[in-house]
Amino acid sequence: MKELINFLLVVLITVIIPYLIIWGVYFDILPESLEVIISLIAVAAAIAIIVGGNLFLMYSDIKTKRYSKS
Repeated sequence: MKELINFLLVVLITVIIPYLIIWGVYFDILPESLEVIISLIAVAAAIAIIVGGNLFLMYSDIKTKRYSKS
């Protein structure tokens, strides 16, 4: 039962909430200032995920000496 609840929470966070935000913007339900804030948060999160993921992968390559010449 716990796995089902975890699955539903993940689906809620990754699918339902973004669709509600997109529909709110499309149908002019959300105020414009809130739309700008949500957009800025989304862009910042995307940048953080991309840069953070690349740094993590580079760090793990350096740590395991993947590209060492020996």
